[in-house]
Amino acid sequence: MIKKTVILCSFLAAAFSPMERSAELVNYYSLRDLPKASEPRYLKVAKFVNGSLGKHVIEEGVLVTFRSRQAARVDVAGNFSNWRPLRMERGTRGVWYFLITDPVKKKDVKYKFLVDGIWTGDPMNPLKSYDGNGSYLSVIESFSRPEGRHVSYRMMKRNTVEFRVHRPRARMISLVGDFNHWNPENDLLRRGDDGIWRLRKRLSKGDYRYKFVIDGRWEPDYYNSSSASDEVGGVCSLIRIQ
Repeated sequence: MIKKTVILCSFLAAAFSPMERSAELVNYYSLRDLPKASEPRYLKVAKFVNGSLGKHVIEEGVLVTFRSRQAARVDVAGNFSNWRPLRMERGTRGVWYFLITDPVKKKDVKYKFLVDGIWTGDPMNPLKSYDGNGSYLSVIESFSRPEGRHVSYRMMKRNTVEFRVHRPRARMISLVGDFNHWNPENDLLRRGDDGIWRLRKRLSKGDYRYKFVIDGRWEPDYYNSSSASDEVGGVCSLIRIQ
């Protein structure tokens, strides 16, 4: 029986950072085939400068994307460019892309897209900031801002939840709950350089009980104040998706 429930509040959505802090390495030319736009993500991008010799350079930054097959030109501008519009590249499937480099590590990046001369925010990035002129800027949080140890789940978008737990010395962590039949082999978390393990999972509307399995030990999410009873009378954590 569920003893306690929680409603996801708006401050959770406002507090999240839309990127993972560990960088995925990709080939720059593979970006031309992106099937859809996505929230900003932190990447290391290999650009080959001489294919015959195999030489390449690696750039590190945050990839922003915008999908439009009809647009003739899409630019991105922000505090990283002193609000000078920079032309984005168009992929084969109508996805425009641009890699914002080094400054994102040091400060919050605020930006907008310029689509055929019309300014618009990033529809894939729910983190926004009021610009003081009746509109909003899209925001990418600085990587220098630590999340700390007292982390719990956070709501992303489209019913997507990021489950988090700080266990820097753990060797393996999985997520179990009503959504995966309590099977510890289904949903494995990944460890970041900050010692926080993360997993993003999309859930339908409803109440879900869950626990973490940390090196074989079943533990609730201690920083989630909402709890419930599991099938054997133990304590588990509870999340409500609305």
